[in-house]
Amino acid sequence: MEKKLPYHLITFIVSYVILASYFNLIPQLFPMNDVLRFIHLLSFFIVAFVVAKKLYNRGIDQYGIIFRQGWKRHLGLGFLLGFIAWALLFLLYFILSKYTFTGVIIDRNTVFKVVAIILGYGFGSLISDMVVRGLVFNHFKDNVSPKYVFIIALIVYALDDIWYEGFDAQNTIFSLALGLGLTYAYYKTNAIWASAGMHFGLNMVYGLFFGVSGKSGDGVFSFIIQPNPPYLLSWLSTFISLLLFMFVYIMFHRSIK
Repeated sequence: MEKKLPYHLITFIVSYVILASYFNLIPQLFPMNDVLRFIHLLSFFIVAFVVAKKLYNRGIDQYGIIFRQGWKRHLGLGFLLGFIAWALLFLLYFILSKYTFTGVIIDRNTVFKVVAIILGYGFGSLISDMVVRGLVFNHFKDNVSPKYVFIIALIVYALDDIWYEGFDAQNTIFSLALGLGLTYAYYKTNAIWASAGMHFGLNMVYGLFFGVSGKSGDGVFSFIIQPNPPYLLSWLSTFISLLLFMFVYIMFHRSIK
């Protein structure tokens, strides 16, 4: 096992770098419109399949995409949990005056925006979970204790978020808190659907306000971001993430791996 471990680790690093770079780095290097971005998302599955075949002699199941009984229920339950959690987060932002709601944007682009949000964040959430949870669990599960695989997946998720936000201590703590629920859902179901559904649900709420670009005003709901909100409000998303983990634990702790 000692001789296998360096090769085992190198294989994971190579797999992760290829997949994460294709998913995260290419859009930063080459600006894309919505159509090109969608093609890029779809093409990721081809890249992921080739990586799994060449390095693991497996198919897309290497990333936790397993269509066993109950997968639709896990996907729906995960989506519901994530959507409710982030809907609560944004509701509290409005109640506590971090944001001021100004209306709903209804024009000829509204339907296109909603479709783009669903497809963009749907595929994006699935792909993210394939890389930071599916790949991690399936790569290490036969060589590392489950509790350490869980920790590795948490760390990889927090590091992966640096692609989007850059390094920030508070954001890293938030990523770890959010990762608890997402990772636990994967751990207890041994498949991607519950965690990806949850990820999609919270991203869906975010997208309705910020669109696929992540910019205020690009979503369906119009609002104003108030300047200089109370400092404690910046920790609200972390608190909601821990609350989400509590509900995920309640819902999934009896599941059989």
